[in-house]
Amino acid sequence: MSIKMATLMSETGETRSTLLFYVKEGLLEEPSKPKPNVHLYTDDSIERVRLIKTLQNQLHYSITQIKQIFDDNKFDFSSGVDVLIQKLDLFTGVSQKHFKSMDEALQTYNLSKDEINEYLNLGVLSMYQDYFSDASWKSLEVLSELKSCDKTFALLKAYVKSAKELAVLEYELGVQLIKQDKEGSNKAQELFLDLVLTLKPYIFNLHTKLEHTRRCNVK
Repeated sequence: MSIKMATLMSETGETRSTLLFYVKEGLLEEPSKPKPNVHLYTDDSIERVRLIKTLQNQLHYSITQIKQIFDDNKFDFSSGVDVLIQKLDLFTGVSQKHFKSMDEALQTYNLSKDEINEYLNLGVLSMYQDYFSDASWKSLEVLSELKSCDKTFALLKAYVKSAKELAVLEYELGVQLIKQDKEGSNKAQELFLDLVLTLKPYIFNLHTKLEHTRRCNVK
C-alpha cells in the first residue's frame, strides 16, 4: 500500500518542501513515481514523519542526530503498541556508547564493577546487549559524583520504587488509549508521549521546586 504526497501532508501537517527535505536527508524513503508529478510513499511514512516531529519538537534533536538514530535503530511502524515501546526505548537510549572496553568506561567515570552491579541491581542503570544505554552513560557521570554521599542511595531507591509503580500505570493507560483510538489516527500515541515525556518530568520538577520554596519560606 502506498500513499500520495497530499495524504502524507494532511496526515502529518508537514509541507511539501519539508517532506522533500526529509527524503533528501535520508529520513524518508525515496517515493516511487509511477507517472509525472505523482509521488507515492510507503504506508509507514506517516508514523515516520510523526516520530521525526516528536524528536525535533519535544527533544530538540537535530536532523543529523535523527538520521543517526534512524540508522542505529530498526523501527516497525505498523503496530501501535510496538511503536510506543520502540519510541520509549529510543528516548531512554537503547543505542550503545562506544568505548574500547568496559574497563575503559569505568575508569573514565571512576567506578568499580561492584559499584556498577549495585546500581544495576538497584535499577538506576540499564544494559543493552552488554553495553550501557546512552542515557545510562550520563547517569554514570552523575553517579560517580554522588557515590561519596551515602544519603543519596535512599533517594535513588525511592526514585526506582516510584518509577516502577508509575510504569505499571503508564503501560495500562497506553494500551487503553490505543484501543480507544478506533480511527487509527495515532493521536493516542502522541497524547501518551506528551504525558510521559513532557508532563511527567515537569510535574516532578515542579513539586521539587514547590517543596524547596515552601521550606525556604518557613520561618
